[in-house]
Amino acid sequence: MDYLEAKINQLVIEKPGRQKTFVRTFATKPIRPLAGKLGKVFGLIEIESTHPQIPKLIDLIIEEIKNHYYGQDNLTQGEDFPLISEYFESVLKKTNLSIAAFLESEQISLDLEKVNILLATCVNYEIHFTLVGNIAAILFFNTARGSYRIINILETTKSPTAFPDPLKFFSQVISGKLRPQDVLFIGTANILDYFSLERIKNILTGQKPVDGTQELNQLLSQIGNKENFGVITLELLKMAISVKAPARLEEFNYSEAASKDSMRELIHTEKETEKLLTPSFRPEVKKYFNSVKEGAQNYFSQAKSKLALPHKRPRPAILNQNFKPKINLNSQISSINNRIKNLGQIKIFTRIKGRIKNIFLPLAPLLKKLLNLVGDNFVGKKISRLAKKIFADLSTRFKKLPQKSQRLLAIIIILVTLFSLSIIFLVVKNRYDRKLQQFNQTVTDAENKKNESEASLIYRDENQARQLLIDARNLLNALNPGTKEQKDKVSRLKTEIENQLEKLRHIVYVQEPIQLVNFQNLDPGVKIANFSVLAGKNIYVQNQNNESIYKANIDSRVISTLTSPKTGNLTSGIAVAADQILFLNEAKSAFQLNPGNDAVSNSKINIGANAKIADLTTYNGKIYLLDPTGNQIYRYTRAGDNFGNPTNWITEAGVNLADAKSLTIDGTIYILKTNGEILKFDNGKTVDFKINVIDPPLAAPTKIKTSAELKYIYILDPPAKRLLVLAKDGRLISQYISQKFDDLKDFNVNEAAKTIYILNGTSIFGVPAEHLK
Repeated sequence: MDYLEAKINQLVIEKPGRQKTFVRTFATKPIRPLAGKLGKVFGLIEIESTHPQIPKLIDLIIEEIKNHYYGQDNLTQGEDFPLISEYFESVLKKTNLSIAAFLESEQISLDLEKVNILLATCVNYEIHFTLVGNIAAILFFNTARGSYRIINILETTKSPTAFPDPLKFFSQVISGKLRPQDVLFIGTANILDYFSLERIKNILTGQKPVDGTQELNQLLSQIGNKENFGVITLELLKMAISVKAPARLEEFNYSEAASKDSMRELIHTEKETEKLLTPSFRPEVKKYFNSVKEGAQNYFSQAKSKLALPHKRPRPAILNQNFKPKINLNSQISSINNRIKNLGQIKIFTRIKGRIKNIFLPLAPLLKKLLNLVGDNFVGKKISRLAKKIFADLSTRFKKLPQKSQRLLAIIIILVTLFSLSIIFLVVKNRYDRKLQQFNQTVTDAENKKNESEASLIYRDENQARQLLIDARNLLNALNPGTKEQKDKVSRLKTEIENQLEKLRHIVYVQEPIQLVNFQNLDPGVKIANFSVLAGKNIYVQNQNNESIYKANIDSRVISTLTSPKTGNLTSGIAVAADQILFLNEAKSAFQLNPGNDAVSNSKINIGANAKIADLTTYNGKIYLLDPTGNQIYRYTRAGDNFGNPTNWITEAGVNLADAKSLTIDGTIYILKTNGEILKFDNGKTVDFKINVIDPPLAAPTKIKTSAELKYIYILDPPAKRLLVLAKDGRLISQYISQKFDDLKDFNVNEAAKTIYILNGTSIFGVPAEHLK
């Protein structure tokens, strides 16, 4: 049996002199089982930097790729092993986290436009690679004997050149196929400054690729400029492995196979027996009734035959007219008594007697205690004596009855008891049937709603589909299934509904958000206020322990403390313009910060004494303050570094903003309430605005943000550990959820950079904006 193996040749040339560019290549050599399953991993890394920790960064990238790709967990994967492209992508995500953590711990600031990396894996015919920066990736495609076509992989796949993001170095995976006669060339981009692709093709395809790589080594070494080069060439070779002979027929273990068949039969028999032995009240009652019926029929048929009239008997051949038939009444009565006695010995009565004994015998001690308890008082003693007298009287009367009457009375009592049980059974059965009918109707309604939701998706009405699924789920949650079959049916339907809802939730699970900065590095006891302001590459927050304003650079991840006057505890802030950030404190005093020189100074703004400001925002150089107690939005016009007198922006009467929490503006104003309701205002009046059904619903949202420059509306919901993204027509776009979001305070969005910055506790997390990809 043959298999394909990638033959990888590597070449690195480092010229002596001042080291500015680090170039490394690598290729793995896994053992045969791993090579057949996961193939080989290889790569070319070029980083232009003078930082002394760059070699360690390169070593980290290589080791992380190897460890995650060939980790021990992968060896146990069975038939459900994912596609190589998906698996390789998951490995790259883990490597991204390690790179980000290393850059933060070592305080390395890279020029990301000078980072060029290609990482790839080759499994049989398939090749999957990720590329950032500028790396030459050329395929020499064999068209006929000795003839090759040059294919630029990036141009063919129409994949744009990607530059590494500090949050996500490797973001795309390109997949393709190779053939045994093809040659793949990967090299640093500067090689194409000295050699044309045609010449490289002739060098590599005119001989064995390993010899062509050696020739390239000699040619590149002769170049006079002090540049470093890296090259990888790859070809597929057919390898042969021995095939084990099939097992001989006589070695087959027939006894073991027969044992397995017998075991299967035994399990089947056990299941069928279990069904037969399952207790049921209804079959027992039916069986008793049939036994009574059969016994009664046998008795009366026999009695009838014994008491048949004489004229119906066959006449003798010679009849004496003086003959008078004699009927022995004593013998007939004795026969009837025997039949009645035999009737009392019918199996059904023996069973009923045993059943009654089993039921009432354990209750005897309890009844005795109850009678004793009741007999402890005067009224109880009277009741006890009366009961004893009644039972004694009935017992005496019963004993005085003829034996025949006693037996008949016993039969009547038994029949009345069975009749009462049948009535009770019918009542229970009717009640059970009604419950079963209600259960089946509810399940049918839930299934219909689930099917209607699927039909709504055909017309791309996700909101309607989501609502129908939630209604169906609520119907099932109200059920109380009694049998295992009902429980299984409800469970299956709930699972199907939950799977459909999961697709409609548009959740982006952020397993490990990247920590850009941690303000505890400046002050272990820091207490960060519940707001943050993004201005350019910097985020501003306040430490309420000492009223200091901190600035964090999201690129370099450097934190600094600003010199500022005593500001008190700040409650909110907003970037009014490129040269002004406005802060408000608890005392409704204003301060401004100039991002150009980080100077903080006082600012004047007139806020009413009774106003309770919940939030502020800006639009077109004006400031808007939200006052829930006054049911009003105050608008201020900027006058230099100060702000004049307010004007009431809301002109509509009867607006209730009592539980308003936050506001934002993009030309129209959106106000977020604590219960998750969003009000929309245009020219001072409310306009119709409905958001999609959200599952799970908003718990206790605290922030809403958008702008004329932002395409979407963003809502922070701390109890649910999530950030919601809505279209401006109310459609649900995404939900970013992470268990790390355990103390959400504020957020900022840079849609141009496709990044979300989340203030959580004392840290700022960077989250790639997947909904903008």
